[in-house]
Amino acid sequence: MKDRILVVDDQCDVADSLVRLLKVLGYEARAIYDGRNAADVAANFLPDMAFIDIGMPDFDGYQTVSKIRRHRECAHAILVAFTGLANREAKQRAYEAGFDLHVAKPVNIDKLQEVLSLLNPTASNHLTANTFRLTAEWTKTKGA
Repeated sequence: MKDRILVVDDQCDVADSLVRLLKVLGYEARAIYDGRNAADVAANFLPDMAFIDIGMPDFDGYQTVSKIRRHRECAHAILVAFTGLANREAKQRAYEAGFDLHVAKPVNIDKLQEVLSLLNPTASNHLTANTFRLTAEWTKTKGA
């Protein structure tokens, strides 16, 4: 069974691009574009990991992670603050809110692979030539 990854970001192009890349890398991935509905989606999708933007309007990433953490079905999930807020205070607040990791956007492929390796630390992280080409293109187009 493939690891499942949920991407929560109000910027649809960012979320969709990351989902496409994750699928190329062999993950089952899904995007949702608002924090308010993310917990319900997570409870049904049962992600092993979720990348959650902090700076979403109306229902931010801090509220989103808190709501996801209340779902018993998601207790095992690694929740990653995926945000442009990279200062020390933002990181501390993310951890206090319930995130397991804090990753600054834009993310490069090496950092993404490092985070993804937490899903299966014993698996090889070698990229095929085709995957490397696709991730290089993604990096160029998204500035990651």
